[in-house]
Amino acid sequence: MALALFSGILGTGHHFFWIGTPGYWQWIGSIFSTLEVIPFFAMMSFAFIMVWKGRKNHPNKAALLWSLGASTVAFFGAGVWGFLHTLHGVNYYTHGTQITAAHGHLAFYGAYVAMNLAMFTYAMPHLRNRDPYNQVLNMASFWLMTGGMAFMTFVLTFAGTIQTHMQRIVGDYFMDVQDQLGLFYLMRLGSGAVVVLGALLFIYATVVVRREVIKPGPVAVPGE
Repeated sequence: MALALFSGILGTGHHFFWIGTPGYWQWIGSIFSTLEVIPFFAMMSFAFIMVWKGRKNHPNKAALLWSLGASTVAFFGAGVWGFLHTLHGVNYYTHGTQITAAHGHLAFYGAYVAMNLAMFTYAMPHLRNRDPYNQVLNMASFWLMTGGMAFMTFVLTFAGTIQTHMQRIVGDYFMDVQDQLGLFYLMRLGSGAVVVLGALLFIYATVVVRREVIKPGPVAVPGE
């Protein structure tokens, strides 16, 4: 908890590298934002251990999936992808490129979006007096949104790597580089459409009450 708090607060120094603040923020931001990956990994490990100890017996499988997914995606988005370009020596070249966008998209989705959807998924049956809802479609929406966001992250990472090389190292003009990234932007648009489709499916699966299926019992035999 303490490591998450202090590494998170001081780790925001990586936002101050290139805005005219004193040079010591480069070291504070680099060191503490690098440490952020540790509590994120611990959080993910704790979530999986708790599920394993509970024998996966929770009746709301969709909420369980969203909870595990949130901690996992947050670890990769905020932890791993943040670590990839948080050191000021690397960030000098990657700052403001599509690598930054890749980190931001995946981190925000895992740390905020998926966590909130996990709480919605858990709370809705209780708020509606345990009315049945479609857990299968809810879990399908998880894989659509998470898969689309993961694909978008990889696309933006490749685009940012090309952008960093051509724009920051070779020295090409910004708009010339953007013209060569058109395919990546189309792929990002497609993955965004998949995320939107998953969000709509989530709303349908969570809000629309599923019809209760009543199986026929044994045929009653009249007594003789």
